[in-house]
Order: sequence, then structure tokens, then C-alpha cells
Amino acid sequence: MNIQNKVIVRTDWASRLNLLIYSSSTFIIPISLVMIKEELGLTFTQAGTLSFIPSILQFLVLLASSLFASRFHKIPLIRTAVIISGLSLIVFSTVNSYMTALAVLLSLSFAGGFHEALLTPLCEDLHPGDSGKKMNQLHAFWPIGTLISVLLIGELLSRGISWRAPFIVLGILFLTLTVIYPSNKYVPFKPSGAHLKELWLILKTPVFWFMGMALFFAGGAEGGFSYWTASYIQLEFGTLPRSGGFGLASFALGMIIGRLTAAKAADRLGLGKILVISSLLSLLFGLIFVKIANIYLLFLFMVFMGFSMAPLWPSIQSYAAKRIPIDPTMMMILLSCFGVPGFSTATLLMGVIGDYAGLRVAFIVAPAYLVLLLIMFSITFLLLKKAGNR
Repeated sequence: MNIQNKVIVRTDWASRLNLLIYSSSTFIIPISLVMIKEELGLTFTQAGTLSFIPSILQFLVLLASSLFASRFHKIPLIRTAVIISGLSLIVFSTVNSYMTALAVLLSLSFAGGFHEALLTPLCEDLHPGDSGKKMNQLHAFWPIGTLISVLLIGELLSRGISWRAPFIVLGILFLTLTVIYPSNKYVPFKPSGAHLKELWLILKTPVFWFMGMALFFAGGAEGGFSYWTASYIQLEFGTLPRSGGFGLASFALGMIIGRLTAAKAADRLGLGKILVISSLLSLLFGLIFVKIANIYLLFLFMVFMGFSMAPLWPSIQSYAAKRIPIDPTMMMILLSCFGVPGFSTATLLMGVIGDYAGLRVAFIVAPAYLVLLLIMFSITFLLLKKAGNR
């Protein structure tokens, strides 16, 4: 194995660990949310804004990244984001009010914008022409991070450990990534010089907008379950954080299986069929979710829920990049500009509904988003069929 191949393998694993730890930093809030809400005196709506307001900044970072990320090497930018993320998590362990928590989460979300923007196109740089296999393998580490973190944190919180301690540990883990990433000297990178011309070419393509909205609704459906499930289990079933952790872990386990399965099936089935099957199964499971009254059955059900939703985000990005071959880095970042606000608007909407009607009623948001997702896919496939690019 030559030096460049070794660097590619090392970068692959560094980016996978990055996504794993980034996922943990995203889910450390939901699993701790009941305790944070009680200690800081928050309403459901305020708890929802802890996801929604920082996502606005993350959206702006993603939008700006779409113009410059193709011009600069991604490794130094990712390494900077890793440092900001680590320090922000450590500082969050000291917050004592809603405003200070929101301020620190804005910093964390700023760095998160670079993780969202750069890790997926970095995979494309390392493996050009990938069928979707490498992309789904990378994104499998998102639910792996979720699984590990929610089980550990849920157990620690149930044993009386302060919710603040895991933030410090996770911040330190983030900082260790700075030495795991290799020098960018041998990492494959082809600056495209993407500018407003490429941006305009993408924006004037109708398929882009429908696939972008598809990612908005897919992100919202996933966000609704991943952000509020732990709180729902603790409040509806009157359980300890451990049970909320098991619920999220079950969801994450399903996502791991789903993304690895999608990676193997991508060459045989094609991404289009995978997207439709995943959406239909997610809609079916989403409608059944709130009807389940047995907590152990709910844990099992969350595995199937995660399995069905798992391929949506990475497969939408890969599918769109192949159908609109303009600039893959810019394309994937612009699509993430839809997915991130989709995730956060769903969590906010569910928080508002939760204040007025309870979390059980709020979970109708996810199936509604999935219906709209299927509509976006239908329109996209019709447009591509008409253009002869299905």
C-alpha cells in the first residue's frame, strides 16, 4: 500500500470517528434534555429553540461553505471545527441559564456547520464515482455515535452523575481528533474553483429544489424522533434517563443496520428504489409509533424505525449528486442547507405542540413530513424520467 492509499484509509477512519463524535455531541442534548429543562427552568418550546435557533447559524455556515469549500482543502477547516466543537462542549458544562446555554450552542452549531458541510464531500474527494457504498459506510458512524453515547450517558444520569460531566468528556474526545487527521499533503483534493456560475447552474435546476425539499422533510422526520424520543419515553412512561437512552439507542442500532444494509444494496437495487422503500416503511412505522403502550415493545419498534429512516439522508445526497453532475461538493453542501433546517424546524414545531397538547400528539409531525417527502420523490422521478435521466 503506497503512502497516498495509507493516507486515504487514515482519513476515512478519521472522518468516521469525527462523524461518530459529532453525532454524540448532537444527541447529548436530547438524552439530557429533561434534566437540563428542569435545572434551567425551560418550557418545551424553549427546549425546542435550543435546536432551532443555533440551526439558523448552521444554515448560514453551510450556505457560505457552498461557495468556498471547493476552493480550499477540507482537512484544515475540519480540524478548526473540531477544536471549536471541543471547547464549546466543555464550556457548556458550566452554563446556568437559558441565554448562556443558547450562546454556547450557537458556537457549537457554527462548528457543526463545517462538520455537516465538509465530511460528506470529503468522502467524495477520497472516493470519486462512489456508487453510494462509501457514503453509507461513512454515515453509518452517525448512529454508531448515537448508540454508544445515549447508552452511556443515559446510564450515568440514572446513577446520579451530573448531566454536565459527559459534556466535558465529549469535548476532550473532540479535541483528540486534531491529531488523528493526517496532514493534507497526501489527501486527494481537486479544487474546482466553484463560484457563482456553478451556484446558478445548480439553483436553476428544478430537480435540485425538489431533492432539497426531500432532504428537508427527511431531516425533519429523523430529527423529530431523534430529538424528542428520549423525553417522550421518560415523561410518558415515567422512567429514568436510562430508559430514554435505551429508546434512542434502539433507534440508532436500527440506523446502523439500515445504513450498512443500504451500502451493500446500493449497487444491486439502486438509490432510487432504496429511497422509496425507506420512505414508505418510515411512514408506516411513524403512524404506529404513538399507539405502542408497552415500553419494551417500543424499544424493539425503534430498531425498525431507525432501520427504515437510515438510508434517507446520505442516499438523497448521493442520488442528487449523480443526477446533477455540476460540482459535487457544492451540491452536497447546498442539500445540507435543506436538511439541517428540516431537522430543527421539526423539533421546534414538536416542542410548541408539546406545550399545548403533549408530546404524544406532537409526534404526528414526523409522518406528515414523510408524506411530503414521498411527494417530493414522485415529482423528482417524473422530472428525471421526462429528461431521460432516471
